[in-house]
Amino acid sequence: MPEDAADREYFTAIETEFIRRRGTPFLLSPKDYALARRWFVLGIPAADVCAGIADAFDRREARAAAGRVNSLSYCEGAVLEAWERRASARVGRPDASEAEAVGPRLAELALALGGVDARFAEPAAAARRAVERLAGSGKTPEETEQSLSRIDRKLLRGIEELLPAGERDAIRADVDRRLAGDAEAMDDRALRRTRDVLARQKLRAIHRLPRLSLLA
Repeated sequence: MPEDAADREYFTAIETEFIRRRGTPFLLSPKDYALARRWFVLGIPAADVCAGIADAFDRREARAAAGRVNSLSYCEGAVLEAWERRASARVGRPDASEAEAVGPRLAELALALGGVDARFAEPAAAARRAVERLAGSGKTPEETEQSLSRIDRKLLRGIEELLPAGERDAIRADVDRRLAGDAEAMDDRALRRTRDVLARQKLRAIHRLPRLSLLA
């Protein structure tokens, strides 16, 4: 259980959102607290965790899924996605009222991709073309954001493949060191997802890569 004020505020925000979306008054279990503490140690803001919880339940409702969610781990993938998406971005998500800002933002992203290190010219050019196509796609801001997320991940995969083996290994070693205290408590899928998110964050920071998002 959390002991200091910062912990209490963090866990309370997560517990409140999870209970609200689950629709039952049951508190988080010890296993749920262990997962939330890993997020706290990783530095995932409570706002990002709550956004991920909301995303997970929104998707579930869209599928009209039956039954009840019994564990916070149901939201783990969505929380990691929200953390990555919202990093260095303004709080919030695109909606219809922001539609007029989509075009200028896509133009800004296309321009930024033109300034990516020449070593990564091929994946950056492919990403730029994809971003430019989005401008005339007629997609809603939320659909555009989802497309940008896919383009962003493809860009980072392409760049990672072009890195010298030593640099790739160094990034992965740094991620493993960061997760050393928690890896044994995570199942394989969660560990793989978390490693991937942290590796993308490290790669973006090292090479000052633009984040392909309407939220930046």
